[in-house]
Amino acid sequence: MTVWRWFRDWRERRAALHELRGLARDTEADLLDRNDNPLRRAAHFIVQSNFTEAAEHWELARALLPNAILESQEAFDILAALKRYDEAEALMRERLRRSATDRFALAALARISEVRGDLEEAVERWRAFRDRAGNQANGYYGLARCLLALGRLDEAERECDQAIRRGPDELDGWVVRGQVSDRRGDWEESIARWRKLTETHRFMPGFAYAANAMMQLGRIDEAEAWLEEPARLYGNTLEIVVMHAQVAQRRGDLPAAIDRWAVVRRRNPEFQAGYLEEARCLTGNGRHDEADAVLREAIDRFPDQVWPAREYAHVAHGRGDTREAAIRWTSLQARFPGADPGFTPDDAALNTAGGEADQSRPR
Repeated sequence: MTVWRWFRDWRERRAALHELRGLARDTEADLLDRNDNPLRRAAHFIVQSNFTEAAEHWELARALLPNAILESQEAFDILAALKRYDEAEALMRERLRRSATDRFALAALARISEVRGDLEEAVERWRAFRDRAGNQANGYYGLARCLLALGRLDEAERECDQAIRRGPDELDGWVVRGQVSDRRGDWEESIARWRKLTETHRFMPGFAYAANAMMQLGRIDEAEAWLEEPARLYGNTLEIVVMHAQVAQRRGDLPAAIDRWAVVRRRNPEFQAGYLEEARCLTGNGRHDEADAVLREAIDRFPDQVWPAREYAHVAHGRGDTREAAIRWTSLQARFPGADPGFTPDDAALNTAGGEADQSRPR
């Protein structure tokens, strides 16, 4: 049955791609009017995080819609999501060759440098866009983001203030300004800024950032009370449920922390820290079997990550089960040669697991 389903899906997929290639007989204008045009389909698959299909449809769009791609802002978003930065840069350079005042292309080039991590270049590009774009706020907060990442806080603050003056209704400048306060450790100002953002812009993560500032000041009970209602009303906001769990952990309320990390995992199953922190809280509460179950789930969900297997070995080691720790360490070494288990298994424990475990011990 599984083989038949695979064959059927493969045949349907082939038929769909064949139909799309048949669109080459149509003009670009006709294609763009169709809901199934490859550019729109590529964007659709990006939203679904299906990057393989998105890339295939992008290639079709390049062949069938060359002029539309050049004029489309959506094309840049697709390439950025696919991390095809060189291709995105070439596309934006071509736009600038045709029109040196193309503001979208100037901003896109700055964003490419930023996501690549070339922050000094991004600063120069954002500055060029800011000067060209005049009163547009996005040039200022784009520049502020990069300055913040470089630790140039005074400059970042000035750019944020300019952004807020030009676009008081735009969220980004306010968010970066709050992050500047966080980086400075000016926690009272951070609380005020994040509180205001939750009220004026309905910025839900602001509840979590304000709670973090409260915790930094040692006001744990205040952070707990502050998050009680947001955690109930906005439980789909990752930052809120994560901070809610961290507050319980900081208070030393391990049962509450366990329950809250379980909520994080249920609502955000791809968020790796949820598994790690819940397992650590379970271990700290003496619930080793439950910690093992959480970590086995993490091992299955994240097979290419070393940390679940390492933590799984660490749980056995921490409860004094040296034989089981050695078995898990051997498995970790088999899957991730050279990995550090985070503890040092002694020779006796390794010997109890057999010769293979002894040979796999790091020297």
